[in-house]
Amino acid sequence: MPRELLKRVAFTQLLIFGGLYLASVATFVLMADGITERFTAMARGPYLLTAIGAQVRLIPAYGVLALVATALSVPVLARFGEVSRARLLVQVLVADVVIALLALGPVLRNGPGLVDTVARKLPAIDLYALYRWHVLDVLTLLFAGLVLFAIASVGPSTPRGVNGRVPRGVNGRMLLVGVALLLAGATTLHRTPPPKATVLDRPNVLIIAADSWRFDRVGVHGAKHADLTPNIDAFSKQAIDLTNLHVATASTLESWVTFFTGQLPSTHGIRSMYPSRDEVRAVDQLSATVPRLLSAAGYDTFVSSDWVGNCFDLVDLGFGTRHVGSVQNFEALLLEATVKAHPLVPLAFGGLPGVLGDVLVPGRSALASQARPGALVDQLFDDVDASVKAKRPFLGMLFLSPTHLPYNSRHPFNVKYGTPGYSGPHRYQVEVTAHELITTGFSPTLPREAIEHVQDLYDDAVSDFDDTVGRVLGELDARGLTQNTLVIITTDHGEDLYDPGSTLGHGTNFFGGDQSTHIPFFLRLPGQSLPSTVSTLTRTVDLAPTLLSALGLPVPPSMEGVNLLPVLRGEGTEPDLISFAETCYLFFPKAQAMTGLTEAERAEVVELSGAADTLEVDPGFRHNLVLRPAYREQVIAAKDRMVRTTRWKLIEIPGKTRPIRRLYDVLADPQQTTNLAGRGLPEEAELAALLARPDCRARHP
Repeated sequence: MPRELLKRVAFTQLLIFGGLYLASVATFVLMADGITERFTAMARGPYLLTAIGAQVRLIPAYGVLALVATALSVPVLARFGEVSRARLLVQVLVADVVIALLALGPVLRNGPGLVDTVARKLPAIDLYALYRWHVLDVLTLLFAGLVLFAIASVGPSTPRGVNGRVPRGVNGRMLLVGVALLLAGATTLHRTPPPKATVLDRPNVLIIAADSWRFDRVGVHGAKHADLTPNIDAFSKQAIDLTNLHVATASTLESWVTFFTGQLPSTHGIRSMYPSRDEVRAVDQLSATVPRLLSAAGYDTFVSSDWVGNCFDLVDLGFGTRHVGSVQNFEALLLEATVKAHPLVPLAFGGLPGVLGDVLVPGRSALASQARPGALVDQLFDDVDASVKAKRPFLGMLFLSPTHLPYNSRHPFNVKYGTPGYSGPHRYQVEVTAHELITTGFSPTLPREAIEHVQDLYDDAVSDFDDTVGRVLGELDARGLTQNTLVIITTDHGEDLYDPGSTLGHGTNFFGGDQSTHIPFFLRLPGQSLPSTVSTLTRTVDLAPTLLSALGLPVPPSMEGVNLLPVLRGEGTEPDLISFAETCYLFFPKAQAMTGLTEAERAEVVELSGAADTLEVDPGFRHNLVLRPAYREQVIAAKDRMVRTTRWKLIEIPGKTRPIRRLYDVLADPQQTTNLAGRGLPEEAELAALLARPDCRARHP
């Protein structure tokens, strides 16, 4: 290898990638200006060093890129002999473009979701033609040839000209070493055969969940697309289907805390996704959570998730091992914005497994575009296998993000149901900026064609989740664990999809039906083979005591829910339960969520500002975003609340002089289009009294 040429090319590459780095830093500054004034002021004020540190953390990635580009370009450039500095710069730039194009083959083929990420940034280009025409396969072969050529060029050389040197030929020894390394790397991609499980006295527990999954997006629940959820449909034939299960808050953090504590939000104290350190500490200290109780009973407990699982990093519910996204504190938001401003880094290194990928793409677990379901499944079963080898029962949880906004499912799922040739807004995912989310929310005036496309994108994401469910169940069966594992397939809440009176998101109001609070829930008990359907009204607050009872463990008195196990087994009478719910924290001003009200009612609503005013950073609490103390009581008081029985549903919206109500007969009017409030029905007064004093053990009045 000619040393002089190597030095000159390396220096030139450092200049090129240094320029790209500085350009991306400038992009970050412009992006920060486009979010909110407070964000920009904080990034340039008390968090200036943090912002600078986030930029510095990306330097190693550019260094690796410069190193790789140098190693691959020098053997080719050496063929041209000595050239001037100006011509060398042009040659290096051309070589970099060629290398980048060839590298797209292995990068996009092996990096989950990378084509999807690029396609979303360039919606006018049909990048999926790269698959159909096998372009990526050809590029991969050419790139492999370039790598082998570079490896072969390392070795003896003969002088050429005054300063230039060229390779004398293929160095057989180095070529063999390179091929061996490539084969070794390919071999590591194959996982070792899973261990076979021994039957234990206590059953395992596996929870498979997708964020924001609607009840009506399941084949057996009458989904629009008959082929939407084939794996879940097959599972339902061996499971118990709770067809009338409702959450207490359609927000991830509050919902999972309710699920695992068996307490309503008014009891466990997590009333928004931005709790204070005291509120989090109170939950962290609870001894009667499902993971802690199972751990005390000898279970290994672990959760595997991507960015939507950062709630398990924020609040410690007792999982012994947590492979989840980092909590979205201000430092994480700065790092996320930084990585987004350097798109070359996640594109080049986002698909790298393990620690190397995490180092070169810092904070990638918080990026929706870097969600990797396959890697999460592997992580989950690494923990499962460790429990199997140790002959210990386990509680494992897999929590996935595709069904959460922005609905960025993997190819080919993300083009499964949409109209071919669609070129309108939100082609491959819902596009919304942080500024829009904070100030205006989601547009209520999208064209019908765009709304239908967004709904198709959501169905694409459900199909993606179903595919992962099939793989998880297959991995479970391969280990001989199926007959001794209690399996739950569910979600934390539903989703609005431009239902009447709603736009996108979840938990902002109770209009349009039960799409945010009504969730799918399938439970397969060990040894059970016959399916059953439980249509009685049930709540997620009932799930913790039910799960503990199914495992033969006592239910602590702190849990407010009802043990449903006798009903699930057909051994008891159905309880006449009452379900309570409250809306979640709003990023945008509340008036933006009130699309289902008349103008007179909108004027009566108690107004509340959005995130730009109500949030602050607590430096003493991991720099987490929290509700400003001056706003906390206002945020809680401004929540819409709902109470329902098997037949009736009452919504109450705080008003300036009186509450605004909606009363529906959900049996006669399941779409909840006819408001019966104000007509003197006795049910309105009865439900309003219950709403004033919620007690989740209450029966029908």
